[in-house]
Amino acid sequence: MKSSPVIPPGGQFPTPTNSSTPLLALRCSPALRPYLPEDATNPSDPSSVAILIDTPITFSYITGAAPITLPSSSPATGVLDVTVTVDGKTLANGSVPLNSTGNTLPFSLSSLQPRHEAYNITCSGTFSSQSFQTIASLTYLPDPPSSIGSVTKTDLRTGALLARPADGKGGDYESVFPIGFYTQFDGYLANNLSVLGDLKAQGCVPPH
Repeated sequence: MKSSPVIPPGGQFPTPTNSSTPLLALRCSPALRPYLPEDATNPSDPSSVAILIDTPITFSYITGAAPITLPSSSPATGVLDVTVTVDGKTLANGSVPLNSTGNTLPFSLSSLQPRHEAYNITCSGTFSSQSFQTIASLTYLPDPPSSIGSVTKTDLRTGALLARPADGKGGDYESVFPIGFYTQFDGYLANNLSVLGDLKAQGCVPPH
């Protein structure tokens, strides 16, 4: 009887090819998604109006990684001069350390107009006459009609979801649990919702 062939189950992530020389995987993104007109005039968190820059040094050919020549005396040190542009116009610029994450370059939303289509941003960096570039999208939406409710934002600095209080009376954006509960499950939450506050106090909600 002929045996059946062994078929791998699949689902495995491919392992990147290794590099014998260092690579720079330049990354950039807006700190918040989406932005609204209120973020341009009276942001509840001014530090959120910024571009996040990551500059990891790696020896794996991950997406976007490009060869970089580092000084032999102090590898993976130094700064990358970064310029962020939209449609050829400078949105933000500054210097960020190599091999670091979560660097912020503040910018002003006043140079952009709210629209439903995302903006394409280009992040260009230079280090010792070497040039690097990556692209990302920035969403700056018009105010939504009052009939459709509020907007949920994503804080890309922490991964938290942000929303206004659900009572409809306004208030600042705060982190929320992206989960739901069956309040009638053995009466666990039917009469006492304080457990949610207890979970938040224990650090189960991302910081904001």
